[in-house]
Amino acid sequence: MKIKTIYNKLKTDVKQHLNSSARKYDTAKRLKYTLMSKTAWHELTVQEIYDISLFGSVYLHNLSASDILCGGAILKK
Repeated sequence: MKIKTIYNKLKTDVKQHLNSSARKYDTAKRLKYTLMSKTAWHELTVQEIYDISLFGSVYLHNLSASDILCGGAILKK
């Protein structure tokens, strides 16, 4: 059984925005590879979570603290 990475767990619309941004920006491309290398949300830094919101078109002001700490609004259930 293959272990799912954070990248694999992203919601479809977030992943699409991230992929689009990765074609334009090196920072988004590095973020994509970082997400492909980590398997748990708690492994991410605050900057990486911010970058997910930036390049994945997720608005932080719409998220609760729980969403930010656990990835609830960003990851598939």
